[in-house]
Amino acid sequence: MIINNNTIEYKEKLELQYNQRMNALLTELPSFCTEYEIYLREKNSLKTRMEYIFDIYNFFKYLVKVDAEIKTVTDVTAETLEKLTGADFDKYLEWLSNYKFDEKNENEKPKTNSQASKKRKIMSIKSLYSFLFVKGYISYNSSLEATVPKVTKKPREAVQILTEAQCKSFMNIIDVNYKRAKKKLSETSEDKQNPKDKMRPHLVIRDKAIALLMLDTGLRVSELCAINCGDISFNPGSLDVVRMGEGDGKTISRIELSEEVLDILKHYLYDARDNIGANEDNFDALFLSSIHRRITPRSVELMVKKYATEALGKDHAVHPRALRSTFESRNTVAD
Repeated sequence: MIINNNTIEYKEKLELQYNQRMNALLTELPSFCTEYEIYLREKNSLKTRMEYIFDIYNFFKYLVKVDAEIKTVTDVTAETLEKLTGADFDKYLEWLSNYKFDEKNENEKPKTNSQASKKRKIMSIKSLYSFLFVKGYISYNSSLEATVPKVTKKPREAVQILTEAQCKSFMNIIDVNYKRAKKKLSETSEDKQNPKDKMRPHLVIRDKAIALLMLDTGLRVSELCAINCGDISFNPGSLDVVRMGEGDGKTISRIELSEEVLDILKHYLYDARDNIGANEDNFDALFLSSIHRRITPRSVELMVKKYATEALGKDHAVHPRALRSTFESRNTVAD
């Protein structure tokens, strides 16, 4: 089978978006931030670099807000950063709990940050300071005085692993939703059927294909959303998945698919997907949303949560990672 390049192109589109967003921020930031981004390239992926630059940009915007002498983020100098104290960083962390950049703008929604988000933002700032110190921009690394928020790590056991009975209930509720959607259509005269109701059975078939594929292969949500139609081979039954390696490296893994997964994928690909329909920009995407675009990780998360709540109740914190963990658990037992 010839490896399909469309999924790689999809990844490249995402990388282009990351680069465009990061470069737009770097044009506003002082020049040492561009040097810092180049410094990060050897050990950090593009997505990680973009997150660091975004965190630093927001920190500089905060400095503009609290220091009248700083007019724009470009005006933040290495000397400005060196003069900050532990108290300044503590104030920033407190501000991150509930903030707006423009208090007078009623349309701007207040933002909040969890302890984990605060920790990431401080670590991004610390990373910049380390670079500035190593390169001689500052003689004292004042970020050493910054308090790093404590984040309680969930024990591995806290990650939900579904039992066989729970897996069965989870999949059964998807079938129940399919029957429910079909029944609603059959009980509604054709002239009164709305597009959403007509599409619903096909979306449920999509959901079943996604759930079975994740349980059968342990795919990450990002990997699943990136799959294109040409990545699947029905003879033999396999799937090519683009995986991210160190830095920006990519590898392609070929995964064998079970007969059950192949059957639902055929049903989805040759019937349901055509009825959902893809727009021009997403013609090659395997899993489509109701608005005819490539499905997003967030949509998959909401989908899994919906069926899990119906099948197992609100007390079960089932999310896509749980499906991956269930696959890993099965494989460990099998080994």
